[in-house]
Amino acid sequence: MNRKNAIRIAAALSESANVLDVGGGGAPFPRATHVLDAISFDDRGRCCANLLEDVIPARFTRDTWRQADVCDRKPWPYADKSFDYVTCSHLLEDIRDPIWVCSELQRVAKAGYIEVPSRILEQCLGVENPTYAGYYHHRWLVTISGSRVVFQHKPHNLHTLKSAIVARIGATERINPRYESDSLEWRDSFDYVEELVFDESDMERSLSEFAARSRRLPALVVNGEDTLAGKMRRSLYYARLRRGGR
Repeated sequence: MNRKNAIRIAAALSESANVLDVGGGGAPFPRATHVLDAISFDDRGRCCANLLEDVIPARFTRDTWRQADVCDRKPWPYADKSFDYVTCSHLLEDIRDPIWVCSELQRVAKAGYIEVPSRILEQCLGVENPTYAGYYHHRWLVTISGSRVVFQHKPHNLHTLKSAIVARIGATERINPRYESDSLEWRDSFDYVEELVFDESDMERSLSEFAARSRRLPALVVNGEDTLAGKMRRSLYYARLRRGGR
């Protein structure tokens, strides 16, 4: 979750606000009073460091942590509008049924915050591997426009379709942080839809047009490593990946 947004949201919430974090098990939103995730309370945070706990005291507990499959098409174990706020950060792009999750977010909460990796990031080579675009485990390309969230299948040919690649990120580079993620703050409701594209040429044209627009953004790629040692480690790692090693 974007650090600045998280701090701002936590500060704006009242002391008594009930807050649900959905899918944040890797790095839970500390201000959340409740967490719903596929992993257990004991396994929280194992995949990544939570960079918010130094400024936001954790409010959730073992008793308010519920382990469940958020996509199993069963209503979540919370009453309608029982939460003042819900956060869902870097989950929707991963899961098999983001449409169901969006419907439940609105059902259980009065307002909320959604954050996803940007289309720009997902259409760049070198985010985590120089041979494919974006993150390997993401199922969806997600576009946020106004109060509308659009999900589009992330096609396999994206990785080799040259015209669809926004940028090739070097081993010591990264996409400018201002372009790495998109977010939506909503109250009462928001729109969400899966965009169905069946024709391959239509899909390729859509991807390529987006990439062409994105390449015109200023300062798109920036330095990604602060230390010489970090640059050397990542350069060697990327060199192995290009040779097909691990």
